[in-house]
Amino acid sequence: MMQPQNLDTATTIIIGAGIGGLSAAIALAAAGQKVLVLERAQSLGGKMRAVPSPAGPVDTGPTVLTLKHVFENIFAKAGERLSDYVTLIPQPLIARHFWQDGSVLDLYSDPAANEQAIGRFAGPKAAQEYMQFDRLTGQIYDAFDAPMMQARQPELGKIARAALQRPAIWPALLPTVSLHRWLRGRFSDSRLVQLFGRYATYVGGAPDRSPAVLSLIWQAEAKGVWAVQGGMAALASAMERLARRLGVQFRLNTHVKRILQRNGRATGVV
Repeated sequence: MMQPQNLDTATTIIIGAGIGGLSAAIALAAAGQKVLVLERAQSLGGKMRAVPSPAGPVDTGPTVLTLKHVFENIFAKAGERLSDYVTLIPQPLIARHFWQDGSVLDLYSDPAANEQAIGRFAGPKAAQEYMQFDRLTGQIYDAFDAPMMQARQPELGKIARAALQRPAIWPALLPTVSLHRWLRGRFSDSRLVQLFGRYATYVGGAPDRSPAVLSLIWQAEAKGVWAVQGGMAALASAMERLARRLGVQFRLNTHVKRILQRNGRATGVV
């Protein structure tokens, strides 16, 4: 059993050294806290890790970086720059999509390039539908970014006010409208419904059982995609180096069975 008072009464224990745990450790240590991170695996980074192969290390989780500013802010909290720790390579080509009928569609971080590519792929009507989809998902993203995605705690009042200012996005917010249903109303080509419906799988869901609001993930990709030199695991390693520089301690191969509580407050872990 491990209790904070056996270490230091001011020690903060974080369970898990995935990206969330590493981010929290950096933020708390930069604010002056003593931090101990417990991780049951033999390495840090959670899903952002690599395994060896004859061709070299292979990422087993995410393969590219989006929302770069989120990680820049994490390093900035510690007075550091992300660019001093990792090399990021912009990827103008976001992804290449293949279908069994042999059709191929490339999507880019440039909306105009996407309009042309989709026009060649599925015709001018599909290109117009894409541009409308891009505008709508941009509005959904703007409505949810500050009050939810960037907030320490979702602020429902601010989310509601932001949504009320954008009537065009209301159908996507209805609890009875799935991502698949909403996309079918946006695209006449079933391949594009399938393509953008994959965002449900990003959170382990199915397009016909996930909320339409997940369409905003497109905007996260459209705002830019970067490859990390050395693979995404290099980013996790960079965060570990920064955390250790701030004095964060790590204990690997340490499985936490339960959190001890007293009077509604956490007092230790087993």
